[in-house]
Amino acid sequence: TSPFLTSLSLTLLHFMWQGLLVAAVLKSALLIFNKNRPKLRYAVSALAMSVNLLLPIITFVVIFQTENSFANTLANSVALNEFIQELKQPDTFFSYQEFIALLPSLLPYVAILWLATITLLAGKLILEIYNVNHLPQQNTIAPSQKLQTRFEELAKQIQVRVTPRLLISLKVEVPMAIGWLKPVILLPANMLSGLSTPQLEMLLLHELAHIRRHDYLVNFFQTLIEILLFFHPAVHWVSKQMRNEREYCSDDIAVQH
Repeated sequence: TSPFLTSLSLTLLHFMWQGLLVAAVLKSALLIFNKNRPKLRYAVSALAMSVNLLLPIITFVVIFQTENSFANTLANSVALNEFIQELKQPDTFFSYQEFIALLPSLLPYVAILWLATITLLAGKLILEIYNVNHLPQQNTIAPSQKLQTRFEELAKQIQVRVTPRLLISLKVEVPMAIGWLKPVILLPANMLSGLSTPQLEMLLLHELAHIRRHDYLVNFFQTLIEILLFFHPAVHWVSKQMRNEREYCSDDIAVQH
């Protein structure tokens, strides 16, 4: 009978159509904007992701204001009391009217299930962040002086405010830019011998571009929205578009330098 849980459940149900609408608008916008303009496409995708967060908040506030008294009325309704009395009788069969009367009392359990799921997903995210942030301390070595000098030159060239640490990792398989306040770039050891100098510099510039754009922090908040709205496929599609355009933006910065 909690108005809070009832309002939250209704908000989640309303977001099913709201999320589809946001994805449809974003799809139309991406079809209009040229693929050679990744910054604009990224901005639109990020806006759509922000709207996905704002819509449930606004919806909840609106519903909660009207649901507070309405939920109490439903809890004490005659139909629900009669249904409870019938449950006590043997050989009771469900009718359509009884099912409708039961719905208001079942609605809050949608919110309870949502709260339980996001708690588990949040715990998983904390564990993943912990593991990622400890990668620089696991099986890493310092780069050669020549590579370190060139890396610092590239960092100045791309105008990164805080020059990150560069480490050669024996554990990761792809380059990674980790952290926000004290960023670290991990470079797989096998890439030192498998790439030419221009290719290696392009790769470093790409990761430096992520740091300059604060993509690690943005991706963190983006992941939080994905957790809160985990149940909607359209949200994951919007998030995927945002990540794709983010990579293209970093590629463009690397090419410019």
